[in-house]
Amino acid sequence: MASVTFTAEAQIEKGQKSLGFHGGYATYNTSALAGVSFQYAFSRHFRLAPSVDYIFDHKDVDGLMFCLDYHGPVALNSARTVYFYHLLGLNYASWHHGRPKFDSVEEMAPGEDVSSRDNNFGLDVGAGFEWYVRPTLRLSLEGKFNWIRHANTGLFYLGISYVF
Repeated sequence: MASVTFTAEAQIEKGQKSLGFHGGYATYNTSALAGVSFQYAFSRHFRLAPSVDYIFDHKDVDGLMFCLDYHGPVALNSARTVYFYHLLGLNYASWHHGRPKFDSVEEMAPGEDVSSRDNNFGLDVGAGFEWYVRPTLRLSLEGKFNWIRHANTGLFYLGISYVF
């Protein structure tokens, strides 16, 4: 019998798109997050990657984050199946703080809202690795820092994407 090996031969080219899901961790409220991302390659070394993340409630804080990042991918092996990329971008974060102002519910006036929401724009900086398991399937590991007024946070992701 002959043995057969499969190689991905994935190369980032102009016009390549991907749609993916990711999960991870946010340091601001030490909680899990989940999100969806889309990527479009304008060239081999320039890719835009918008994403939306929901940061789950922990310590009465949860959030919603919108990011528009630039990725600069560079192949790490000759088969072009493993890439490193740096990222820079803009973000909009909406953090919901649900901590009550009162010691007990009885002290609250009926219908009084005790939560607050902080909405701010910020900057992203980070890096990641991606591995093309198949030409249409990519796994990724990413870390980035969101520099946001009064809500700086580190974000760490594991993701899977369909490449088309």
